[in-house]
Amino acid sequence: MGEIKMQKLVYLSNSRDYTEQGNINDNKYFAHINELLEQGWKVAHLTQNMIEITHGDQKPEKRETFAAFVLLEKPDEQNKA
Repeated sequence: MGEIKMQKLVYLSNSRDYTEQGNINDNKYFAHINELLEQGWKVAHLTQNMIEITHGDQKPEKRETFAAFVLLEKPDEQNKA
């Protein structure tokens, strides 16, 4: 029987609300996934998209933002044989 793995699905974005305000490494999405990677989680799959966004009715401005769903895996230490 194969190794049992735990999985997490994490949302990741470079949302301009966060990245334009300062250091991209302080982005709440990046900080969260970096913390999980430091805990031993590994990237199993990444699905990414560029999303076109428009802000407000007055003077609409089209921009793009990066969004991804990241599937992380880690061996399940409790169920190891």
